[in-house]
Order: sequence, then structure tokens, then C-alpha cells
Amino acid sequence: MFGKHLVDRGLLREEDLIEALERQEQMHVSFGRLAYQLGLMTLDQVMETLSAQHDSRLQFGAIAVEKGFLDQDQVEAVLAAQKDTRMPLGQVLATLGYLDPETLDKELRIYHAQNPEKDLR
Repeated sequence: MFGKHLVDRGLLREEDLIEALERQEQMHVSFGRLAYQLGLMTLDQVMETLSAQHDSRLQFGAIAVEKGFLDQDQVEAVLAAQKDTRMPLGQVLATLGYLDPETLDKELRIYHAQNPEKDLR
């Protein structure tokens, strides 16, 4: 994995990698934005759902279903698509200031040359 590569090369501490991986898990396109981009909801529907979410403990998808904007299959489709929108680890590391863009680019090239079949996320 790319993060281990950086730790092994002394460019990243293990605790920084763990923080970046946790942050990466949280960084994805919002449900509402993705539902809109997929053409499943209009902008007005997204805004109405967000407004209702402000006063509710329910998640966006549940509110959209309650309002009749989405059905459960569409919610599942958005959630599945959302899993594929996470930010690449290298970008998270750069955002957190752990690696500068030049070092990141250099290390990505080295890692990819050594592991051409690996996913860099």
C-alpha cells in the first residue's frame, strides 16, 4: 500500500498515516450532491432535503425517501457510488500538509513503478 511505502521510506510517521486514512474515509462527495449529479434529484429537492435534515436526526437518504424524492433502490445506488468518490490517499496527505506536491509526485511514480498492478488509493 502506498501509505506503507511512505512510512518505510521515512517520509511519513505511522500515526500520521493512520490519521490520513481516517480522514480519507470521511472525505467523499456528499450524498445530496451525488444524487443531483446522477440526475436522481433536482437542486430544489436537494435543498428541501437539506433543510429538513437540519431539524432531523435522519440521514439525507432517509429524508429524501420520506419526501418521495428517491426510492430505496436509488438510495442504495447513491451510497454505492459514494464509496467510489473518496479522495486518493496522496491528496489527503498533501491536504494535511504531510507531503509537499513534488515529493508526493515523485513517490507516486516510484511506488507505481514498483507496483504497477496496485491501486494507489
